[in-house]
Amino acid sequence: MIFRLVALTIALLSQAPAGPQSSSAQGPDLAIEINLELRRGDQWRMVDNQTVFRNNDEIRFRFRTSMSGYLYVLDRSSSGENVWLFPRSGQGQMSRVEAGPEYLIPGGKGSFVVGGAPGFDVTYWVLSPVPIEARAADAPASATQPSTLVPRCRTGELQARGICTDERAGPRPAKHAEDAPIALPPSERLIARDLQFHTEAGSTHISAPNARNGVVVYEFHIAHQ
Repeated sequence: MIFRLVALTIALLSQAPAGPQSSSAQGPDLAIEINLELRRGDQWRMVDNQTVFRNNDEIRFRFRTSMSGYLYVLDRSSSGENVWLFPRSGQGQMSRVEAGPEYLIPGGKGSFVVGGAPGFDVTYWVLSPVPIEARAADAPASATQPSTLVPRCRTGELQARGICTDERAGPRPAKHAEDAPIALPPSERLIARDLQFHTEAGSTHISAPNARNGVVVYEFHIAHQ
């Protein structure tokens, strides 16, 4: 599956007014909320993160974090191609995100169009407390093979309502975080396997204790028929 940016001009990340999230001594140091939206006509609506999309569907993400830092999003398509989704070179986008506000990815009036071979795109989401170098979107040969998995609709209430979902889609821990083409500062530690995921009503909340001053990496699998 290949994403292409459909907006002629991608503006800076749009922010919805929201106050910073407070933390308690017992609460996790990191809290991330991520939602997936599908465009229908002139309207955007939130969909289940495990939705199986169709060719030419337009999608976007809503992202919120309790930890200020720098956000980077890389897509590894079902055909084996790699491309940076955010920030995009030449679009004037900034990777800086603040704790509290809600961000639209790709930002402004932009969206991603679903296309390419049926399968799963693997998007890598990297949140770092310091700027990091985003290298060319290359990966080891073992990680760039086209996906041979084909999404399928699971049985249940959602399918009965005409909504196709696959439990293999959605956010999850990064199995091969070291493959993401980013140059981590030597002093930064990678937080990929300590993340906790909780999904309710299609929205996913990610948390991790003692995550401050570490680089957070997770995957978001996008299914496409």
